[in-house]
Amino acid sequence: MGSKRILTTKAQAGMVVSADVYTSDAQLVIPKGTVLTDEIIDALRSHSIFAVRIETDAVILDDEIYDDEIIEELEQGSLEEETGIKTEYYSHIKNTPDFKEFQSTFINSVDNLESMFNNVVTNNDQIDTELLLADVKSVIAKGKNSMHIFDMLQCMRGYDDTTYVHCMNVSLLSNMIGRIVYPNISHEELDVLILSGLLCDIGKILIPEEILMKKGRLSVSEYNIVKTHVFHGSNILNGINNLDPRISEVAMRHHERCDGSGYPGGYRKDQIEEFARIVAIADTYDAMTSERVYREAICPFDVMHMFEREGFVKYDVKYLLPFLDRAAQSFVNAKVKLSTGEIGRVIMINKKELSKPIVKVKDRFYDLSRDNSISIKKVLE
Repeated sequence: MGSKRILTTKAQAGMVVSADVYTSDAQLVIPKGTVLTDEIIDALRSHSIFAVRIETDAVILDDEIYDDEIIEELEQGSLEEETGIKTEYYSHIKNTPDFKEFQSTFINSVDNLESMFNNVVTNNDQIDTELLLADVKSVIAKGKNSMHIFDMLQCMRGYDDTTYVHCMNVSLLSNMIGRIVYPNISHEELDVLILSGLLCDIGKILIPEEILMKKGRLSVSEYNIVKTHVFHGSNILNGINNLDPRISEVAMRHHERCDGSGYPGGYRKDQIEEFARIVAIADTYDAMTSERVYREAICPFDVMHMFEREGFVKYDVKYLLPFLDRAAQSFVNAKVKLSTGEIGRVIMINKKELSKPIVKVKDRFYDLSRDNSISIKKVLE
Protein backbone atom coordinates (compact mmCIF):
# COMPACT_ATOMS: atom_id res chain seq x y z
CA MET A 1 0.00 0.00 0.00
CA GLY A 2 1.47 3.34 -1.04
CA SER A 3 1.67 6.42 1.13
CA LYS A 4 2.66 10.03 0.74
CA ARG A 5 3.40 12.83 3.19
CA ILE A 6 1.41 16.01 2.61
CA LEU A 7 1.01 19.38 4.28
CA THR A 8 -1.92 19.53 6.68
CA THR A 9 -3.19 22.53 4.70
CA LYS A 10 -3.53 20.17 1.72
CA ALA A 11 -5.42 17.47 3.64
CA GLN A 12 -8.96 16.70 2.51
CA ALA A 13 -11.88 14.91 4.09
CA GLY A 14 -11.92 11.25 3.07
CA MET A 15 -8.14 10.79 3.03
CA VAL A 16 -6.81 7.97 5.25
CA VAL A 17 -3.70 8.50 7.40
CA SER A 18 -1.12 5.76 6.91
CA ALA A 19 0.82 6.36 10.14
CA ASP A 20 0.10 7.45 13.70
CA VAL A 21 0.13 11.24 14.09
CA TYR A 22 1.83 12.70 17.15
CA THR A 23 2.34 16.19 18.57
CA SER A 24 5.84 17.58 19.04
CA ASP A 25 5.78 16.32 22.64
CA ALA A 26 4.94 12.75 21.55
CA GLN A 27 1.22 12.79 22.33
CA LEU A 28 -0.89 10.68 19.98
CA VAL A 29 -3.43 12.80 18.08
CA ILE A 30 -4.93 10.25 15.68
CA PRO A 31 -3.95 6.62 14.97
CA LYS A 32 -3.02 4.99 11.70
CA GLY A 33 -6.06 4.20 9.55
CA THR A 34 -8.10 7.23 10.63
CA VAL A 35 -10.32 8.61 7.88
CA LEU A 36 -9.93 12.38 7.85
CA THR A 37 -12.94 14.62 8.32
CA ASP A 38 -13.08 18.43 8.33
CA GLU A 39 -13.28 18.29 12.14
CA ILE A 40 -10.20 16.05 12.40
CA ILE A 41 -8.26 18.30 10.02
CA ASP A 42 -9.21 21.23 12.26
CA ALA A 43 -7.89 19.29 15.25
CA LEU A 44 -4.60 18.55 13.47
CA ARG A 45 -4.11 22.25 12.81
CA SER A 46 -5.02 23.14 16.38
CA HIS A 47 -2.24 20.81 17.54
CA SER A 48 0.19 22.50 15.13
CA ILE A 49 0.64 19.33 13.03
CA PHE A 50 2.63 20.48 10.03
CA ALA A 51 2.23 17.42 7.81
CA VAL A 52 0.67 13.94 7.77
CA ARG A 53 1.26 10.74 5.85
CA ILE A 54 -1.74 9.43 3.92
CA GLU A 55 -2.58 6.32 1.91
CA THR A 56 -2.31 6.98 -1.82
CA ASP A 57 -4.05 3.85 -3.11
CA ALA A 58 -7.49 5.18 -2.19
CA VAL A 59 -7.08 8.78 -3.35
CA ILE A 60 -5.83 10.58 -6.43
CA LEU A 61 -3.45 13.40 -5.48
CA ASP A 62 -3.38 16.47 -7.67
CA ASP A 63 -0.14 17.92 -8.96
CA GLU A 64 -0.07 20.61 -6.29
CA ILE A 65 0.38 18.15 -3.38
CA TYR A 66 3.94 18.52 -2.13
CA ASP A 67 6.17 15.45 -2.00
CA ASP A 68 8.32 14.31 0.93
CA GLU A 69 11.46 16.09 -0.27
CA ILE A 70 9.73 19.47 -0.54
CA ILE A 71 8.10 19.08 2.88
CA GLU A 72 11.51 18.33 4.40
CA GLU A 73 12.87 21.50 2.79
CA LEU A 74 9.92 23.46 4.11
CA GLU A 75 10.58 22.19 7.63
CA GLN A 76 14.25 23.08 7.26
CA GLY A 77 13.37 26.51 5.89
CA SER A 78 15.58 25.94 2.84
CA LEU A 79 13.13 25.91 -0.07
CA GLU A 80 14.41 28.21 -2.80
CA GLU A 81 12.14 30.73 -4.52
CA GLU A 82 13.22 29.56 -7.98
CA THR A 83 11.46 26.20 -7.56
CA GLY A 84 8.30 28.02 -8.64
CA ILE A 85 6.26 26.21 -5.99
CA LYS A 86 4.09 28.54 -3.93
CA THR A 87 4.96 27.59 -0.39
CA GLU A 88 3.33 30.59 1.30
CA TYR A 89 0.33 29.56 3.32
CA TYR A 90 -2.13 32.20 2.14
CA SER A 91 -0.83 32.23 -1.42
CA HIS A 92 -1.79 28.59 -1.64
CA ILE A 93 -5.28 29.27 -0.29
CA LYS A 94 -5.83 32.12 -2.75
CA ASN A 95 -5.14 29.78 -5.64
CA THR A 96 -7.66 27.14 -4.60
CA PRO A 97 -11.07 26.76 -6.28
CA ASP A 98 -12.61 26.99 -2.78
CA PHE A 99 -11.28 30.50 -2.28
CA LYS A 100 -12.26 31.67 -5.74
CA GLU A 101 -15.84 30.54 -5.09
CA PHE A 102 -15.81 32.14 -1.66
CA GLN A 103 -14.43 35.38 -3.07
CA SER A 104 -17.06 35.60 -5.81
CA THR A 105 -19.95 34.84 -3.45
CA PHE A 106 -18.59 37.24 -0.81
CA ILE A 107 -18.27 40.14 -3.27
CA ASN A 108 -21.75 39.57 -4.70
CA SER A 109 -23.22 39.51 -1.20
CA VAL A 110 -21.44 42.73 -0.26
CA ASP A 111 -22.76 44.40 -3.42
CA ASN A 112 -26.30 43.38 -2.48
CA LEU A 113 -25.77 44.67 1.06
CA GLU A 114 -24.54 48.05 -0.21
CA SER A 115 -27.49 48.38 -2.57
CA MET A 116 -29.96 47.56 0.17
CA PHE A 117 -28.37 49.95 2.68
CA ASN A 118 -28.40 52.78 0.14
CA ASN A 119 -32.06 52.17 -0.73
CA VAL A 120 -32.93 52.57 2.94
CA VAL A 121 -31.62 56.15 2.77
CA THR A 122 -32.63 57.22 -0.72
CA ASN A 123 -35.98 55.45 -1.04
CA ASN A 124 -36.90 54.80 2.59
CA ASP A 125 -37.11 51.10 1.69
CA GLN A 126 -37.61 48.30 4.18
CA ILE A 127 -34.70 45.91 4.65
CA ASP A 128 -35.29 42.42 3.31
CA THR A 129 -33.74 40.44 6.15
CA GLU A 130 -34.54 37.10 4.51
CA LEU A 131 -32.54 38.09 1.44
CA LEU A 132 -29.65 39.30 3.60
CA LEU A 133 -29.64 36.06 5.58
CA ALA A 134 -29.65 34.04 2.37
CA ASP A 135 -26.64 36.01 1.13
CA VAL A 136 -24.63 35.51 4.32
CA LYS A 137 -25.50 31.83 4.46
CA SER A 138 -24.37 31.42 0.86
CA VAL A 139 -20.97 32.80 1.90
CA ILE A 140 -20.86 30.55 4.98
CA ALA A 141 -21.70 27.55 2.79
CA LYS A 142 -18.50 28.14 0.79
CA GLY A 143 -16.43 27.37 3.89
CA LYS A 144 -15.86 23.83 5.14
CA ASN A 145 -15.85 24.93 8.79
CA SER A 146 -15.13 27.98 10.94
CA MET A 147 -11.35 27.61 10.62
CA HIS A 148 -11.64 27.48 6.85
CA ILE A 149 -13.82 30.60 6.78
CA PHE A 150 -11.33 32.41 9.01
CA ASP A 151 -8.57 31.55 6.53
CA MET A 152 -10.71 32.82 3.67
CA LEU A 153 -11.40 36.13 5.43
CA GLN A 154 -7.70 36.59 6.08
CA CYS A 155 -7.10 36.14 2.36
CA MET A 156 -9.68 38.85 1.62
CA ARG A 157 -7.57 41.44 3.44
CA GLY A 158 -6.54 44.24 1.11
CA TYR A 159 -9.89 44.37 -0.63
CA ASP A 160 -11.98 47.52 -0.39
CA ASP A 161 -12.63 47.62 3.35
CA THR A 162 -15.74 49.77 3.23
CA THR A 163 -18.51 49.71 5.79
CA TYR A 164 -20.20 46.96 3.77
CA VAL A 165 -17.19 44.63 3.70
CA HIS A 166 -16.71 45.25 7.41
CA CYS A 167 -20.35 44.39 8.14
CA MET A 168 -20.08 41.13 6.22
CA ASN A 169 -16.87 40.22 8.07
CA VAL A 170 -18.43 41.02 11.45
CA SER A 171 -21.43 38.88 10.59
CA LEU A 172 -19.26 35.90 9.63
CA LEU A 173 -17.06 36.25 12.72
CA SER A 174 -20.09 36.60 14.99
CA ASN A 175 -21.54 33.45 13.46
CA MET A 176 -18.24 31.68 14.16
CA ILE A 177 -18.17 32.77 17.82
CA GLY A 178 -21.80 31.79 18.32
CA ARG A 179 -21.23 28.32 16.90
CA ILE A 180 -18.11 27.76 19.01
CA VAL A 181 -19.61 28.87 22.32
CA TYR A 182 -23.10 27.50 21.67
CA PRO A 183 -22.68 24.35 19.52
CA ASN A 184 -26.38 23.54 19.95
CA ILE A 185 -27.63 27.05 19.15
CA SER A 186 -30.93 27.00 17.26
CA HIS A 187 -31.16 28.15 13.65
CA GLU A 188 -33.48 30.95 14.75
CA GLU A 189 -31.06 32.28 17.36
CA LEU A 190 -28.11 32.00 14.98
CA ASP A 191 -30.06 33.99 12.38
CA VAL A 192 -30.55 36.77 14.91
CA LEU A 193 -26.83 36.78 15.71
CA ILE A 194 -25.86 36.82 12.02
CA LEU A 195 -28.18 39.77 11.32
CA SER A 196 -26.93 41.54 14.45
CA GLY A 197 -23.39 41.46 13.10
CA LEU A 198 -24.45 42.33 9.56
CA LEU A 199 -26.55 45.36 10.57
CA CYS A 200 -24.55 46.67 13.53
CA ASP A 201 -23.02 49.52 11.51
CA ILE A 202 -25.96 50.36 9.26
CA GLY A 203 -26.11 53.77 10.95
CA LYS A 204 -22.82 54.74 9.27
CA ILE A 205 -24.68 55.33 6.02
CA LEU A 206 -25.92 58.55 7.66
CA ILE A 207 -22.44 59.72 8.67
CA PRO A 208 -20.85 62.19 6.17
CA GLU A 209 -18.48 60.36 3.86
CA GLU A 210 -15.80 63.03 4.27
CA ILE A 211 -15.58 62.07 7.93
CA LEU A 212 -15.63 58.29 7.38
CA MET A 213 -12.99 58.55 4.65
CA LYS A 214 -10.80 61.19 6.30
CA LYS A 215 -7.13 60.23 6.04
CA GLY A 216 -5.95 62.13 9.10
CA ARG A 217 -6.90 61.84 12.76
CA LEU A 218 -10.49 62.79 13.52
CA SER A 219 -11.11 65.86 15.64
CA VAL A 220 -13.11 65.46 18.85
CA SER A 221 -16.21 66.86 17.16
CA GLU A 222 -15.78 64.56 14.14
CA TYR A 223 -15.36 61.54 16.39
CA ASN A 224 -18.50 62.50 18.27
CA ILE A 225 -20.34 62.57 14.95
CA VAL A 226 -19.07 59.08 14.11
CA LYS A 227 -20.31 57.82 17.47
CA THR A 228 -23.85 58.86 16.55
CA HIS A 229 -23.99 55.96 14.10
CA VAL A 230 -25.25 53.75 16.94
CA PHE A 231 -28.32 55.97 17.37
CA HIS A 232 -28.92 56.17 13.62
CA GLY A 233 -28.61 52.42 13.28
CA SER A 234 -30.95 51.70 16.15
CA ASN A 235 -33.54 54.11 14.75
CA ILE A 236 -33.36 52.57 11.28
CA LEU A 237 -33.73 49.04 12.62
CA ASN A 238 -36.57 49.97 14.95
CA GLY A 239 -38.52 50.91 11.84
CA ILE A 240 -38.23 47.49 10.24
CA ASN A 241 -41.30 45.30 10.53
CA ASN A 242 -41.05 42.05 12.51
CA LEU A 243 -37.34 42.46 13.27
CA ASP A 244 -36.09 40.83 16.45
CA PRO A 245 -35.56 43.75 18.89
CA ARG A 246 -32.15 42.41 19.90
CA ILE A 247 -30.78 43.36 16.47
CA SER A 248 -31.58 47.03 17.07
CA GLU A 249 -30.17 46.76 20.58
CA VAL A 250 -26.89 45.34 19.21
CA ALA A 251 -26.63 48.29 16.79
CA MET A 252 -26.96 50.60 19.78
CA ARG A 253 -24.68 48.71 22.20
CA HIS A 254 -21.87 47.03 20.22
CA HIS A 255 -19.45 49.76 21.33
CA GLU A 256 -20.27 49.31 25.01
CA ARG A 257 -17.58 47.59 27.09
CA CYS A 258 -17.93 45.28 30.06
CA ASP A 259 -15.98 47.67 32.32
CA GLY A 260 -18.25 50.61 31.46
CA SER A 261 -15.67 52.36 29.26
CA GLY A 262 -17.68 52.19 26.02
CA TYR A 263 -20.42 54.29 24.46
CA PRO A 264 -23.11 55.56 24.19
CA GLY A 265 -24.32 54.73 27.70
CA GLY A 266 -21.27 53.47 29.56
CA TYR A 267 -23.11 50.20 30.17
CA ARG A 268 -21.40 47.38 32.07
CA LYS A 269 -21.38 43.66 31.28
CA ASP A 270 -24.74 42.60 32.72
CA GLN A 271 -26.46 45.59 31.13
CA ILE A 272 -25.23 44.75 27.63
CA GLU A 273 -27.25 42.47 25.35
CA GLU A 274 -25.52 39.09 25.03
CA PHE A 275 -25.27 39.24 21.25
CA ALA A 276 -23.85 42.79 21.52
CA ARG A 277 -20.99 41.34 23.58
CA ILE A 278 -20.27 38.86 20.79
CA VAL A 279 -20.50 41.44 18.00
CA ALA A 280 -18.23 43.80 19.97
CA ILE A 281 -15.39 41.27 19.74
CA ALA A 282 -15.94 40.55 16.05
CA ASP A 283 -16.28 44.25 15.26
CA THR A 284 -13.10 45.22 17.10
CA TYR A 285 -10.97 42.43 15.65
CA ASP A 286 -12.04 43.06 12.07
CA ALA A 287 -11.73 46.84 12.34
CA MET A 288 -8.20 46.64 13.75
CA THR A 289 -6.90 44.00 11.34
CA SER A 290 -8.34 45.77 8.29
CA GLU A 291 -6.65 48.55 6.35
CA ARG A 292 -8.20 51.97 6.77
CA VAL A 293 -7.70 55.24 4.88
CA TYR A 294 -5.96 56.70 7.93
CA ARG A 295 -3.73 53.72 8.82
CA GLU A 296 -2.43 50.35 7.65
CA ALA A 297 -3.93 47.14 8.93
CA ILE A 298 -2.67 46.17 12.38
CA CYS A 299 -0.90 42.82 12.64
CA PRO A 300 -3.35 40.19 13.94
CA PHE A 301 -0.85 39.13 16.62
CA ASP A 302 -0.70 42.72 17.89
CA VAL A 303 -4.50 42.76 18.02
CA MET A 304 -4.53 39.46 19.91
CA HIS A 305 -1.94 40.90 22.30
CA MET A 306 -4.19 43.92 22.89
CA PHE A 307 -7.07 41.59 23.69
CA GLU A 308 -4.87 39.62 26.09
CA ARG A 309 -3.59 42.78 27.75
CA GLU A 310 -6.85 44.66 28.28
CA GLY A 311 -9.60 42.64 26.67
CA PHE A 312 -10.39 40.53 29.70
CA VAL A 313 -11.95 43.51 31.44
CA LYS A 314 -13.46 45.18 28.39
CA TYR A 315 -14.91 42.11 26.66
CA ASP A 316 -16.82 39.07 27.86
CA VAL A 317 -14.20 36.33 28.33
CA LYS A 318 -16.87 33.69 27.73
CA TYR A 319 -16.73 34.71 24.07
CA LEU A 320 -13.28 36.29 23.86
CA LEU A 321 -11.16 33.29 24.84
CA PRO A 322 -12.67 30.81 22.36
CA PHE A 323 -12.45 33.43 19.62
CA LEU A 324 -8.80 34.22 20.33
CA ASP A 325 -7.93 30.53 20.39
CA ARG A 326 -9.56 29.99 17.00
CA ALA A 327 -7.96 33.14 15.58
CA ALA A 328 -4.49 32.14 16.75
CA GLN A 329 -4.79 28.58 15.44
CA SER A 330 -5.69 29.91 12.01
CA PHE A 331 -2.15 31.28 11.66
CA VAL A 332 -0.34 27.97 12.22
CA ASN A 333 1.95 27.45 9.19
CA ALA A 334 1.60 31.12 8.20
CA LYS A 335 4.68 32.96 7.00
CA VAL A 336 5.55 35.96 9.21
CA LYS A 337 8.07 38.77 9.46
CA LEU A 338 9.67 39.26 12.86
CA SER A 339 10.80 42.50 14.48
CA THR A 340 14.37 41.29 13.84
CA GLY A 341 13.68 41.49 10.11
CA GLU A 342 13.83 37.70 9.76
CA ILE A 343 11.19 35.72 7.88
CA GLY A 344 9.86 32.59 9.54
CA ARG A 345 6.85 30.35 9.90
CA VAL A 346 4.47 29.93 12.83
CA ILE A 347 4.74 26.30 13.88
CA MET A 348 2.98 26.21 17.25
CA ILE A 349 0.64 28.36 19.34
CA ASN A 350 1.36 28.96 23.03
CA LYS A 351 -1.90 28.26 24.82
CA LYS A 352 -1.07 30.63 27.69
CA GLU A 353 -0.04 33.48 25.39
CA LEU A 354 -1.83 33.10 22.09
CA SER A 355 -0.28 36.26 20.65
CA LYS A 356 3.24 34.88 21.16
CA PRO A 357 3.64 31.65 19.17
CA ILE A 358 6.73 29.61 18.39
CA VAL A 359 8.25 30.69 15.08
CA LYS A 360 10.79 28.73 13.07
CA VAL A 361 13.41 30.68 11.11
CA LYS A 362 15.57 28.30 9.07
CA ASP A 363 17.03 25.96 11.72
CA ARG A 364 16.30 28.26 14.67
CA PHE A 365 13.22 28.36 16.88
CA TYR A 366 11.93 31.50 18.58
CA ASP A 367 9.52 31.08 21.50
CA LEU A 368 8.05 34.58 21.57
CA SER A 369 6.45 33.93 24.96
CA ARG A 370 9.94 33.68 26.46
CA ASP A 371 11.67 36.42 24.50
CA ASN A 372 9.79 39.71 24.79
CA SER A 373 12.40 41.49 22.67
CA ILE A 374 11.08 39.79 19.53
CA SER A 375 7.59 40.08 18.09
CA ILE A 376 5.70 39.36 14.89
CA LYS A 377 5.43 42.53 12.82
CA LYS A 378 3.47 41.23 9.87
CA VAL A 379 1.72 38.15 8.53
CA LEU A 380 2.98 37.64 4.97
CA GLU A 381 1.19 36.24 1.97
